[in-house]
Amino acid sequence: MRLNIKNVMLMVMVLTITACEFSFNTPEEYFDRAALNTNGVSRFGTYYFEGYQIYLKSVTGPGKVTNCEKYLQNAIASAEKDLEKVKKLKPTAKTEAMLNASKDLYTYVLASYKTEHLQVAKMIDNHEPEDKINAVLVKVDTKSYDIFIKKYEKLWKLADVYAKENGIEVEKMPF
Repeated sequence: MRLNIKNVMLMVMVLTITACEFSFNTPEEYFDRAALNTNGVSRFGTYYFEGYQIYLKSVTGPGKVTNCEKYLQNAIASAEKDLEKVKKLKPTAKTEAMLNASKDLYTYVLASYKTEHLQVAKMIDNHEPEDKINAVLVKVDTKSYDIFIKKYEKLWKLADVYAKENGIEVEKMPF
């Protein structure tokens, strides 16, 4: 059997296309998208709104968001984009648990941001009494914060192992 140049080119092209279809993301991409990006949702409940107060005091100039609801909507949009990035990653045996934990965390946070957190943001924007706002925050923290922490810690436990197994250096923040 004699191979001509057209057949060889066709085989090379098929092999190239096939190889591209089976390419996976790098370990760093898995870690960054599934774990590191969750730093954007690491403030939850009372801590979220404390972060907003710090933002108001420290950021100046054009583009500063002084409306709490708008600030929260920006956080929601960012978290939704990050969740989509996680969903686009192809799970592997080594990444599936981490990806699922990340999606679970994002889904939980987004649900609270769109309901409970939004209620508080509107109260802040409407200049409602601080004691009313604090009462709602206590309910949010009592109902939701422990679940958030469990989901966050579950993800980071998996992410730490994944990082070590793949030589990814993780710098922990002192909280």
